[in-house]
Amino acid sequence: MNPADAHRLQEIYRREYRSLLQYAREASPYVARSDRPVLDAVKRITTEETTVLEAFGEFLEEKRVTHPYLGSFPMQYTDLNFVAIRYLVPKLVADQRIDLAKLEADRTATADAPAQAAIERLVEVHCRHLKELESI
Repeated sequence: MNPADAHRLQEIYRREYRSLLQYAREASPYVARSDRPVLDAVKRITTEETTVLEAFGEFLEEKRVTHPYLGSFPMQYTDLNFVAIRYLVPKLVADQRIDLAKLEADRTATADAPAQAAIERLVEVHCRHLKELESI
């Protein structure tokens, strides 16, 4: 694997672990009783995405690409602590669209076929989760 692809994979790993969806996993949104199914859906989606990210991390290890330092979440996410889940979902949808576009660009720019396949798995999960979030 060439150094540019290795760097791109590291950036994907860092970016995906510091996405708004992953932040929502650790945040405490306000949930009215009637919105409990919405929170459950978001938690399920974040758990699924974490599982896929862990598999992506294992792929990095197999290819001897070191895991990057993740750093903290973007500062603008802190404004989304303790907001209503219904307020948060449209922001998750918008962020998921942006992340999906970045992943698709990364997949196209990557020369290594196994790396493209690993990115494709992330793209597939993002597409499915985007549809689910849009349906909430």
